[in-house]
Amino acid sequence: MARSKPDLPEETPTFESTMAHLDQIVRKLEGNSLGLDAALVEYAKAVEYVRLCQSQLSGARRKIELLRGITGRGEAITETWEDDESDEN
Repeated sequence: MARSKPDLPEETPTFESTMAHLDQIVRKLEGNSLGLDAALVEYAKAVEYVRLCQSQLSGARRKIELLRGITGRGEAITETWEDDESDEN
């Protein structure tokens, strides 16, 4: 069965809008009103939305820096945030 891509706009949607779409799909699936074929299509869309959210979160993690201190001249001492969860994916 070919994978169905969610109907995403040309530009990447925000994390919040992606989560809203995912929530709508979950509600449809939990409603038990869909037939098997329609449920499988919605499930495939949900998987793609989850992947998009994970990608967006990974990108955000790469941008976060931890503040480790401040130099005598008032400059920030930072390091990249290492997340143990990102190693598992």
